Amino acid sequence: MEAVSLTGITSVQMLLEIGLDKMKKDYVSFFIGQELATLTSLDCFISTSVDLQEQVHCVQKLHHMLEIMVSCTVLLQFKHESLFPWTQICIKYYRENPPDEKHVFQLPVSSALVKKFYPDSHPEVWKVDISSGHGPKEVKTTWQVSTNPPVEHMMSNNTGKECLWQNEIIKADA
Repeated sequence: MEAVSLTGITSVQMLLEIGLDKMKKDYVSFFIGQELATLTSLDCFISTSVDLQEQVHCVQKLHHMLEIMVSCTVLLQFKHESLFPWTQICIKYYRENPPDEKHVFQLPVSSALVKKFYPDSHPEVWKVDISSGHGPKEVKTTWQVSTNPPVEHMMSNNTGKECLWQNEIIKADA
């Protein structure tokens, strides 16, 4: 067996490779163990045939996906039937995009999933997005109802009354 020099960058690089392998195995174990993904669907994140920088990016993506799933499980108490499609949305996004912790995922949530939070909350804004059609014929309608006026000067006319303010946006991609 050939001796490996532990001086210079070699030892740091070996340590990085070991750490990346360990983290990838831990993340993959979570997703497979929770039945949120298959090994095949995670292949692109665990490949060792790419350079170290790309492997670091893949671990960052896995970490971000894990954070989303754990937050939804622990904080919102969502079950597998909600987490599975969300995991697939995250996997699809990160297959095609670089790591981005500021990316806003629009994950579908049914009202039944969050109805337990309604009694104790007093929302100031309710928003609904509805999409119909596909491709060039897609129309997206957004309704937003708020307890606050869209501009400050509108409040002076309604002192002492409760008002709801509606904002509607219709966007058609042509």
